[in-house]
Amino acid sequence: MTRPLTWDWAESFAGPTDEVQAAPDAAWSAAPSVFRPAGEEPEQLSEEGEFEEGESGEVELAEWELAAAPVEEEAFPSGLTLATATGATGKGQEHWDPHDTGLPLLATGAAVRSRKLAPNFTVGELVSSGGRAADVARIDPALVRCLQSVRDRVGKPVIVSSGYRSWARNVELYRARGKTPTASRHCSGQAADISVAGMSGLDLAKAILDACGRTLGIGIGGTYAHVDVRKEWARWSYATGDAARRDVAAIDAHRAGGGATPGRTYGPPAPTAAPTSGSLRARIVEVAQREPARWGTRTETDPAMTAVLQEYYRAIPSGAVPTALELQSSGWQGSHPWSAVFISWVMSQAGAGPSFCYSTAHRVYVSAAKRNAEAGDAANPFWAYPVEKITPDLGDLVCADRAGSAGCGGVTYATIDNGTAWATHCDVVTSVDRAARRITAVGGNVSDRVKAKTFQLDAQGFLLPQQPNETCRIFAVVKVRDGTGTQRELEDEELEEESLVRAVRLNSSYAGAVHWPGHRAATGLAGAAGSPPTSAAFARAVARWQRRRGLTPDGVVGPDTGDEVSRVLGGRGVPPGDPPG
Repeated sequence: MTRPLTWDWAESFAGPTDEVQAAPDAAWSAAPSVFRPAGEEPEQLSEEGEFEEGESGEVELAEWELAAAPVEEEAFPSGLTLATATGATGKGQEHWDPHDTGLPLLATGAAVRSRKLAPNFTVGELVSSGGRAADVARIDPALVRCLQSVRDRVGKPVIVSSGYRSWARNVELYRARGKTPTASRHCSGQAADISVAGMSGLDLAKAILDACGRTLGIGIGGTYAHVDVRKEWARWSYATGDAARRDVAAIDAHRAGGGATPGRTYGPPAPTAAPTSGSLRARIVEVAQREPARWGTRTETDPAMTAVLQEYYRAIPSGAVPTALELQSSGWQGSHPWSAVFISWVMSQAGAGPSFCYSTAHRVYVSAAKRNAEAGDAANPFWAYPVEKITPDLGDLVCADRAGSAGCGGVTYATIDNGTAWATHCDVVTSVDRAARRITAVGGNVSDRVKAKTFQLDAQGFLLPQQPNETCRIFAVVKVRDGTGTQRELEDEELEEESLVRAVRLNSSYAGAVHWPGHRAATGLAGAAGSPPTSAAFARAVARWQRRRGLTPDGVVGPDTGDEVSRVLGGRGVPPGDPPG
């Protein structure tokens, strides 16, 4: 993907920004600074170093072919490699590495500072501290990966206020305050101080932990956080007293809980808010049918979709949310299919609540729906049927066997709940065209993205168990029994003659009538294919669509219906004053 290269230079911020030297499971002092390792204090940088000006972390995705001459050192996430440099690295010298990381000194002069280390971070951001950019610096690729993962997770610019700081610069800052220099991770190229607009330091620390794993150093400030990739756990607060205790207790609890805060979405939301009106079936359709456009041609390892996938995974109760590094790895994705995660997210967004059995495996919720049907559980709307026993309708799930390295697994409706770890796949029905003998359904992890596909019906409206060009068979339909009429039932309800005449007359009067045909597929309207907007068949089809959307089924494409179309299309429908026709 190629997007314009843009720059967003941050203004200066004020606040203490450096780490306190910490060690995992350190002994904590009984003094007021109990949440810092014994004998250490948080660095209070001089005015020159107060939340230094830096690039915002918002360098947009663009071509990554900007690498310097390759060297043998590890490449950064963008593929960029930097030439090595020389400098005084002995103990106490200008570029001493107090943690002996083995990271090389790199040439980071003005000629390379605009080059990207990752999609949203440049060399210049990682080598600046106190308003000074270093011509020679260390940069740990693991730190760059972590910062990009945080950026992907929060979906906002990450401002780096301090990156690499030479040992000489570190000594200068501390001695100016009459203090002994600490062995800062910044001097080893392993640390950054960051902030995100609208996020507290504690929320940012939680996002760092979620994005970068459990072996980090994290310092919590009021509106910023320190992160370093020391490969062991350490945490501290820059506050004092009870505020520090709360910070440390909160980050410890977050880490002990295994990651993401339940219900918290850091990444970009869906294109429109989750629907709150209409039948459950209608809400399921609305959520599912808007997702293919959200993905476009992007696939699962695209960094732009990382936050979206993490949003899906949060629908699984007590489930771990994958890191950006995992989601952007083809190897990890190959062994972690997410199609059932997508279905669970759709149901969560649609308001299915505890009725749906959310899982990373389709067989879990299909088995639960089968039990509901066999027990006649009228309180639960999800019932599973053999494919040959029920016709699919809007919002239902079409479930098929899935091929593996040895071919199709052989699952059937009878065996889905026998304890075997069957590999299956389900899609959400989003439109039904019985006249054309086909339905459209949307699924996740289809060609590595969210995608719509069609299924063939027989003359009676049942799914063909063996679909053309498909290897494995469909075995079940999970029906949404929400108390509303099915599409087939609605199709049997006709407008009374007087209402039909009125609908045809009014539809003919709307100048915007030409817009409606183009919105049929996007809105889920079925049954009016080929019918002109001024026909009786069109008015009947509109009435059926209005019933599904909770509108008065008068068949008239007036302002109320126009507003609903625009809402379904995420605001991209017909403009006000020009209702669809």
